[in-house]
Amino acid sequence: MDVWTNFSSLAELMDQFPTEESCIPTLFALKWPHGFRCPNCCHASAYVIRTRRLPLYECSACRHQTSLTAGTILEGSRTSLRKWFAAIWLVSNPKEGINAVRLRSIINVTYKTAWAMLHKIRTATSCADAEERLEHRVHGFIAFNGPRLYPSVELGPREQPIIVAASLAPNGEEYQYKMKQVNRRHMSGKLLLPCGRDHFIEKYISAPDSMISIIRQRFRVKQNSPLYTVFRRAQRWLCDTFRGVSGKYLQQYLDEFCYRENAIARQVAGWEPLAAICCADNGARRRYLSRAASSNNYSRYLAAA
Repeated sequence: MDVWTNFSSLAELMDQFPTEESCIPTLFALKWPHGFRCPNCCHASAYVIRTRRLPLYECSACRHQTSLTAGTILEGSRTSLRKWFAAIWLVSNPKEGINAVRLRSIINVTYKTAWAMLHKIRTATSCADAEERLEHRVHGFIAFNGPRLYPSVELGPREQPIIVAASLAPNGEEYQYKMKQVNRRHMSGKLLLPCGRDHFIEKYISAPDSMISIIRQRFRVKQNSPLYTVFRRAQRWLCDTFRGVSGKYLQQYLDEFCYRENAIARQVAGWEPLAAICCADNGARRRYLSRAASSNNYSRYLAAA
């Protein structure tokens, strides 16, 4: 799969996949990197049915039929695989600031489709983030995003409290980041309550208490620290690319940002790792549909992309 990993440009990616049919072997390898596995019985062989746009695979043991997109964020999508591959590349590229308006013009889809595609990809990055906890030595602090009140000791109505944390390697370098919204009941003004810190540790960290340091008071945060620099970079990305993000969707955007930062820190950045997450049956589609069902804009979620 190494040949797909480092496309230096979108044009290079599109040259690699000139037609819809050329995407199918890659999609197969992304979904089943070790060969076909029946989702019903785990049998390793299937008959291929090629009467549809994308092939069906019928398990030779239990006769269960599945497709390349079943269970993935691509399931049910009417958008071509080439456009999906392009969108994934644009999200994975740290030099690109991609929003729905720009994606719409690049891959020639409607705004609603572009918006839904990006949110599906972000859901996949959120699922990947949920599978990995911070380990070893962990440090972090409380931070805030959004319009602030003056005096700033009070939490503004649209100001979002966020815990920013990172795992540290033995040499002191940060190699894994998490930025998580804090429920306002875990705040007293701009002070992170102990229950908020404990909730974050329980949910996102696997390390002994002696190895964890989460600063709860905003005035104790060193704004020239490497971790704060990463947070400021996230703020600039949110502002420059999206002109700000509401609290309702902020967590997905933070997960997308941290996915890219973590990939760079681990030297696994590129199109293929993100494509593998998006094309896996990893619960991202179910999470997306669950969020859609709770949204006031239900039809917008389900019909697009």
